[in-house]
Amino acid sequence: MILLFIIATGWPLAPTDTTHGLGNNWGEYQSYGGAPYLHPGIDVMADSIHRPVYAVQSGVVKAWLTISGDYHWRLAIADYETNDSVEAWLYAHIDPYQYHKNLGEDVLEGELIGYLVEWPITGFDHLHFARIKDAGPVWQYGDWAFVQNPLLLIQPYGDTTKPVFEDAYLDHKFAFCENNTSNYLQPDNLHGDVDIVARIYDDVGFPLYDPVWERLTPYRIAYEILGADSLPNTLSFVFCGVLDYTNNVDVIYKDDYTCNTQGNYSLREYFFIVSNTDGDSLIESTDATCAWETSDFTNGDYWVIVEAGDAAGNTQRDSMLVTVTNVGVAEHDDIVAAHPFRISPNPSFGLITVDTERMLKIVDVSGRVVAAGYGGSYTLSPGIYFIVFEDNNELLSEKIVVVK
Repeated sequence: MILLFIIATGWPLAPTDTTHGLGNNWGEYQSYGGAPYLHPGIDVMADSIHRPVYAVQSGVVKAWLTISGDYHWRLAIADYETNDSVEAWLYAHIDPYQYHKNLGEDVLEGELIGYLVEWPITGFDHLHFARIKDAGPVWQYGDWAFVQNPLLLIQPYGDTTKPVFEDAYLDHKFAFCENNTSNYLQPDNLHGDVDIVARIYDDVGFPLYDPVWERLTPYRIAYEILGADSLPNTLSFVFCGVLDYTNNVDVIYKDDYTCNTQGNYSLREYFFIVSNTDGDSLIESTDATCAWETSDFTNGDYWVIVEAGDAAGNTQRDSMLVTVTNVGVAEHDDIVAAHPFRISPNPSFGLITVDTERMLKIVDVSGRVVAAGYGGSYTLSPGIYFIVFEDNNELLSEKIVVVK
């Protein structure tokens, strides 16, 4: 028995050495009238009907079956012959009435294995392609595990477009609601445990029959919070490993009247609850209990920053200035009231304004004075600074955060 170790593979549609458009992505929100689910594969789009499908790796056919009529026949080609657990490639939406490989047959890399069925939705002829795992001499039931995003293995993957952020709520970049509720909060009055919702989509950059189909789920999302206190860059979701596609949809996607996630042939809107994470790469039901615990943060202004990336490494960041206003947590407000100046914004992207009639110094974390003067505007590089002044022989200061 020869074990094959996968490093990279070509595309299952010709030309096999060229990036193809995608119609749905791994972990993407799907709802076609039934219960929503996470898309367990990628949809490689065809530019004509009945396109031939080619094996991306040598192996043996473990399954030839349909899960629903003539449109859903699929081949599972395992890496090697064994009754033990083994990974395989899944090629779905194969035409049962044209040539195709059958159970038990050996397959060579690059060999023709079948043809795409003509899909009932015009312009959406596609191959559902996935990395799966199962055990036994024959896989009869289609109950295999979905174990890895194919985009991590396909070469080349020439996506050069960045993910796109859209306003999540009114004209606000992000939406904020009380944890696990539809009680939305104004961004200048955040308190308690808060869910942060971002509206994002990715685009491979290949025009399709319908532009709606070009809106895909990003591969990776993370967030951070910067201000008087901070939360370091924290992984929200990464769509790469084992996908439990029928569960935890509502852990990832917000779907209510305000942030209405949709994924079908005519609507693609993805609202991600980026704060539903304990920081690891696993998507679990317990992650729904996670939130931005604003009571752990000093009252004041904060930058909420969200980063989205695709499987090709393109990334995009967006941000929003918000205010924490927890009752009974007034330390920061008391300090500001005691100081004879006001700073805005803080955190900042570089330009700050200091409203004061006193002489002040702006000092970096090493103690070096980077600016001095009275009230006015100052441009600072990313980093942490302190505004320092003397009052009755007492040295007072306040921290400034400048982000990229």
